[in-house]
Amino acid sequence: MRKILYYIFFYVLFCLLQFFFGRYINVYGIFPNFILIAVVYLGLSRGRLTGETMGFFLGLTWDAFSTDVFGVRAIMFTVIGYFAGMMNKSFDKDQIFTQIIVVFFANVIYWAGFSLLYYIIPEGSSSYTPFVITMQGSIKIAVTVVITPVIFYILNAMTKFGRKHI
Repeated sequence: MRKILYYIFFYVLFCLLQFFFGRYINVYGIFPNFILIAVVYLGLSRGRLTGETMGFFLGLTWDAFSTDVFGVRAIMFTVIGYFAGMMNKSFDKDQIFTQIIVVFFANVIYWAGFSLLYYIIPEGSSSYTPFVITMQGSIKIAVTVVITPVIFYILNAMTKFGRKHI
């Protein structure tokens, strides 16, 4: 029961960060992809099944709030959660270098997969041009990568606190 409550709290926290606080902490429309960081964190710390399951539900929620083709983010975050989970035994998630590199490559997978899916299914892509990364997109990736160690540190502290006190 405690694990289920942890994942529900985690889900709500990152939905709030991405969809509510994203409006208030952005600069010229640029803010970190908190859901991507969350999926990578869960994959690295909890494994493939947790990473891909939470990636699917967080992506599905984002798709529900989006006007893009439904299911694209659910697919991408599921894939990212799976690959991050594959690395959970190979890499030390507490190393800042590991966090930055894995989140950077997760961003690349997200961008390339998103582009590929929009190339295959062009309907509803309105202003999105597949396989073209803009300056704003590059800065968004950089901001996500830079903020990753801080988010990982906070999540590790919350996990340790939860194990001791709950």
